[in-house]
Amino acid sequence: MIARVLYKSFIKPFYKENAGTFVFVFTMFFFIVGTVDGADLFRYHYGLIKAILSIHPFLYAALLLWIFYSRKCAVFIVQLLRQPSYEFIAILKSLPSRKQYRLFFIVDFILLLPITFYITLVIAEGIYLHAILSTSIVFIFQLAALLILPARHVWLLNHPGRQQAWLTNGFFRKVRPASFYPFMLARAVFTTQKIAWAGIKVYTCVFLYFITVNNSLTPDSLHLTFLFFSFGVLANGVFINRIRSYEEQYLSFYRTLPVSIARRLIQYACFSLVLIVPEVLLLCILALKGLGYFNALSLGLYAFTTLVLLTSLSFLKLMPLKHFVKTLLVLFFAGYFIMMLSNIIFISLLFLLASCTLFKLVYYKFEANNA
Repeated sequence: MIARVLYKSFIKPFYKENAGTFVFVFTMFFFIVGTVDGADLFRYHYGLIKAILSIHPFLYAALLLWIFYSRKCAVFIVQLLRQPSYEFIAILKSLPSRKQYRLFFIVDFILLLPITFYITLVIAEGIYLHAILSTSIVFIFQLAALLILPARHVWLLNHPGRQQAWLTNGFFRKVRPASFYPFMLARAVFTTQKIAWAGIKVYTCVFLYFITVNNSLTPDSLHLTFLFFSFGVLANGVFINRIRSYEEQYLSFYRTLPVSIARRLIQYACFSLVLIVPEVLLLCILALKGLGYFNALSLGLYAFTTLVLLTSLSFLKLMPLKHFVKTLLVLFFAGYFIMMLSNIIFISLLFLLASCTLFKLVYYKFEANNA
C-alpha cells in the first residue's frame, strides 16, 4: 500500500508531466534517426555505444546528459516534498530508516529507467569490447545515481526545513538580467528549466560538431546534419510552450501596454535568438572548420525562423505540452520533406513568412481563443 501511494505521488506525476518529451525523444532516437542513411536500428545504436566507449568527449557528453536527467528526477521529488499538499508524506518518518531508503530506492529506480536501460546496454557492450576504463566510469555513475538519490530524499524527508540550494535553486540564482522583455522570458527559462535547456544545448552542439567534423559536405551528409540539428532546434519548443503559460500567469499585464504588434514580434524574435545562442556560436566556429559560411548561415536562419514560427503557433491556443509535441513532430517532418525537395534557405524564408502572418492574425485573438 505504501509503495502504491508513492507510485501515485511521485512516479505517475513525473511520467505524466514529461510524457510528451519522452515520446518525442524515443521517436527520434529509435524510429527516425536510427534508420537514416541506410543504417538499421541495431547498427546505429551499436555504433553510438562504441563511440561512447571509445571517444572520451563523446563519453563526457553522454555522462553530462545522464547527470542532467538524474538531477531532474531528484529536483522533481524535492519540489513535490515541499508542497503543502504533500505533507502527508511525513507519515513515512515513522518507518525505520532502512525501509524509507528501500521505498525511495524503488521510486528513484523507476524514474531513472529511461537512462538505466541504455546504460545497461553500454556496460554490456563495454565488457564485450574490454573497454575497462569507460565501462567502469559508466558503471560507477549508474551505481552512484541509484544509491545517492534515495539517500538524499530520505534525508530531506527527515529534515524538511534544510533543503540545500544546489537542488532547488541553481546556477542562475543571482543572475538579474535587464528589464528588457526578451531577457525577462529568458530568465524564466534559465531559472526554472535550466537543466532541460542545458541538456538540449549539449545534445545539439555535440552532435552537430561531430557530424560536421567527421563527414564531408556531400548532399547526403548535409541532410543528416540537418536532421540532427532540426531535432535539437525543435526541442526548444518545450520552453516556448511553457513560457506561454508563464506569461499568462505572471506577465499578462504586458498585453495591455501600448506596444505595436511589430515590436512585440521583434521582442519574441529576440527571445528566440537568446535560446539558440550556443548553436549560433558553434555554427560560427564550424563555418571555419569545413561546414562553410553558406551552410552555417542556412542552419542558423533555420533555427531562428523555426523558433519564431513556434512562438506564433503557441498563440493559436494554450495547449498542454503533450499536444504541443505533435506540432513539433509535424514541423520536423515538414521541414525535412521541404529540405529533400529544395534547400534550407527556402525553408527558413517559408517559416519566416508563415510566422509573421500567423502572429499578426492570432496575437490579439489569443485570449478570446482561451476564454
